[in-house]
Amino acid sequence: MIIRRLRLYNFGVYAGDNEFLFTNNKPIVLIGGMNGRGKTTFLEAVLLALYGSNSVAYTESKKRSYAQYLKSFVNKNAEDKTCIVELEFEINNGLKENYIVKRAWNSIDKKTNESIFVCKDGVANEFLTQNWSMFVENILPSALSSFFFFDGEKIAEMAVDSSNNQLKNAIRSMLGITVLDVLENDILRNIKKINKKDINDKSSEVVQELRDEKNQAVKELEEIDVEIEKLAHVLVEDNDKLESLHQLYNAKGGDAVEKKQETMKRRAALKSELLSEENLLREIASNELPLVLVSDLLNNIKLQAIDEHNDAVMREAVLQLDDILDEFANEYQGDTKASFDFIKYVKKRQQNAQDAPVYSLSDQALFQANNLVEGLLDSSKIEAKRILVEKKKKQKQIGELDSYLSLDINEKGLQEVYKSIKKAEGKLIRDQVKMSALEQKRSAANSKVMTTTSEFNKYVEAYLATAESRDSAERTIKYSNMALSILDRYQVELQKRKTDILAETITSCYKKLANKKNLINKIVMEADSLAIKYLSEEGKEVTQDSLSAGEQQLMVISILWALAICSKKKLPVIIDTPLSRLDSLHRTALINTYFPNAGEQTIILSTDSEIDSTYYGLMKENVGDEFTLKYDEKTKSTSIERGYLIGDQL
Repeated sequence: MIIRRLRLYNFGVYAGDNEFLFTNNKPIVLIGGMNGRGKTTFLEAVLLALYGSNSVAYTESKKRSYAQYLKSFVNKNAEDKTCIVELEFEINNGLKENYIVKRAWNSIDKKTNESIFVCKDGVANEFLTQNWSMFVENILPSALSSFFFFDGEKIAEMAVDSSNNQLKNAIRSMLGITVLDVLENDILRNIKKINKKDINDKSSEVVQELRDEKNQAVKELEEIDVEIEKLAHVLVEDNDKLESLHQLYNAKGGDAVEKKQETMKRRAALKSELLSEENLLREIASNELPLVLVSDLLNNIKLQAIDEHNDAVMREAVLQLDDILDEFANEYQGDTKASFDFIKYVKKRQQNAQDAPVYSLSDQALFQANNLVEGLLDSSKIEAKRILVEKKKKQKQIGELDSYLSLDINEKGLQEVYKSIKKAEGKLIRDQVKMSALEQKRSAANSKVMTTTSEFNKYVEAYLATAESRDSAERTIKYSNMALSILDRYQVELQKRKTDILAETITSCYKKLANKKNLINKIVMEADSLAIKYLSEEGKEVTQDSLSAGEQQLMVISILWALAICSKKKLPVIIDTPLSRLDSLHRTALINTYFPNAGEQTIILSTDSEIDSTYYGLMKENVGDEFTLKYDEKTKSTSIERGYLIGDQL
């Protein structure tokens, strides 16, 4: 695998579009820059492009989520908040293949959505796009990526790690033991799952518990039904007793006693009405009613007055006849003698019939007399008759009520019966409350019976249905434990075979790098614990503490170099700040021996203090592509320049 191009768009300190092109076939690529200029960002970009959320850089970061990790790379000063990392590489396994993987995202939206795009040999490949994580694991498993892409500072940390846990994990990954670990964990998870299922699955004992629970619920329901039946009989007795007491109460005049107050109120109302009628009668009697006694006389007076009134009117009319006749004679030209004779006849008759007036009533007095005789006397007589009839009726009603109120009732005996009624009513109410509570209790008990019965039936069915599967689970657990035992033995045997080869390779690599070749003659590795021991020529153990810091780092590099060799994978090596804590002798050893042979392509990310003009001269013949990372304080961004600038040129 050879990296041919890395494109960074608004990625970290790389504002805008930036591209590394690797065209030279020499083994070493040199990228120089001061601290904070984007060297580590280069390494993180390669890991991110290849592995995404499986990147070791992400797993070792302190970001809470992958989305937060992606957002952290978006250049803060760029107007466009889209971020892109694009990696192009080729693989030559007899047939050269070209791959481009591109990841893009932005920090505008709250939710960060990453898109991935993969091309093979210049053609978009949907299958690889959908299955890239699986594909890249076949090229370079993420567990082995730390052998090929590593930080010099982390090497220094590994060198002083007395437990060597990081190295042990790296060794286990190379040996393929991690695959066995995965298998072992899968078997253990399967056993745990089966055991958990067995725990959740009810055993025969649980069946019995469910049966007992169901039977207990049925028993409780039956007991409640018995109580309800007994109480129902009691309620019938309560109602019968209460009915008998009510009958006794009524027989003793209880109804009359209860109605006594109402009867007295009715009598008082009738007396009040009777008094009102009598007062009205007195009022009528004090006015025109006595005149009813002389009604005939009053009628005669009325008739006489009317006659007198008519005579007066006639006299007045006769007096006016002469004047009318004179007017008639003047206007009428004919004979008027007969008319005058008629007038004389009328006057004569009027004089003969005229008697002296008796009453000489005025028109108003005549009107009043006529109104009295024809209106008031009649209405007063009718009203008086009505009042007398109503008075007699009410007097009769009052008499009946007085007879009812005069009944001889034993109220003391009634009081005793009444107390018995109230006592019986209280007992009935209490028994009714008990019945209501029992019915509620029965409803709950019945629900419990239905629930426990359903659960029991459901489990029994499941228990019978899974009897065979439980037998199968037991066999699975048995064989899984056997497999675990075999895996343990196989792991030990595998480690024995591979650790010897790995230890020899580490020894060879260390001897190529170390300047004190006589200090450590041989490196051995325990097959069981993967512990590394250093032996002198005399076969004595050399402690890690006896090695200098530089020698310890060389040992870690030797181990990583050996792991890469033993993995038999032709992959690029990227080393970030590899020489920061090494002295000149150890640096020279790495430059002359390790860098040209670390891999098919070795990308070194270095500061000017690590690789100055002297060390650059030593490695020049093996250096192909060269880049310098230039930082602009105004734009707060890094740009890429061809060529490796040293010292003040940076």
